[in-house]
Amino acid sequence: MLEGQRIRLRAFEAGDLDAEHAFVNDYDTLLDMMGGIPFPSSMGDEQQWISQQTSYTRGEYQFAIEDAEGYLVGRCGVTRLDWKNRVGELAIMIGAPYRGRGYGKEAMALLCDFCFQEMNLHKLKVSVLAFNKAAIRCYEHCGFVREGVLKGEIFRRGAYQDVVLLARLG
Repeated sequence: MLEGQRIRLRAFEAGDLDAEHAFVNDYDTLLDMMGGIPFPSSMGDEQQWISQQTSYTRGEYQFAIEDAEGYLVGRCGVTRLDWKNRVGELAIMIGAPYRGRGYGKEAMALLCDFCFQEMNLHKLKVSVLAFNKAAIRCYEHCGFVREGVLKGEIFRRGAYQDVVLLARLG
């Protein structure tokens, strides 16, 4: 478990299912964080996803984000790893009722420290829809810099949207 001042990153537990299911079925969350079709997730899908997030997972390392009161507020993790080049791709999602409280910044800082200090990664990267200004600010606050823009990459909200690529070296 990774401890911050107001949050902790921990393994997913069976009791996280209801909150996780609600987070990933919030339509605005889907529109802001997914590149694919924003399709709802069933309870069974989420149960299967949570059951796959174990210490034995290879290639993806997801943490539950818990606040000081023990409530699940989101998730973050390494979604893709290139071990040869020591590069990890990160992702984060903060549930709708918990956004704007600084949990994302603190979680991302803890995750980056873990990736550099424990996983011995050299570079971390993220991709974010250009209209998701809060996410971009969060990443930049955590030391990520813009490396490029993929023009018209994702069809969202009736139009093709740009994707911003950001990265941070260890």
